[in-house]
Amino acid sequence: MIRNVEYMLEGGRDGVLLIHGLTGTPNEMRIVAKGLHRAGFTVYAMQLAGHCGDEQDLIATRWQDWCASVEVAADRLAGCVDRLFVAGLSMGALLALKLAADRPHQVHGVGAYG
Repeated sequence: MIRNVEYMLEGGRDGVLLIHGLTGTPNEMRIVAKGLHRAGFTVYAMQLAGHCGDEQDLIATRWQDWCASVEVAADRLAGCVDRLFVAGLSMGALLALKLAADRPHQVHGVGAYG
């Protein structure tokens, strides 16, 4: 059973998409999300495909599924803001960099957390 634990903190017209790491959850980005929100950003902490459920949910997904879920989340946030930034933790950082490389017209900046 997959639980939806993503969240959005509405702020200004600049938005940051936060991507958690492998086997992580959007909750691991909460401290960063709160800081960005206090700074005036709209923040969307997305949930990667196959995460926040059981082990079988994660095993059933591939990296392409994670990329697709990042693209869907980016489109969702882009519909709410004027400028989109993306940041991720560990594997989420790699996915953030991939999104920026694939969509340079959409992503205005990247944060990579290790």
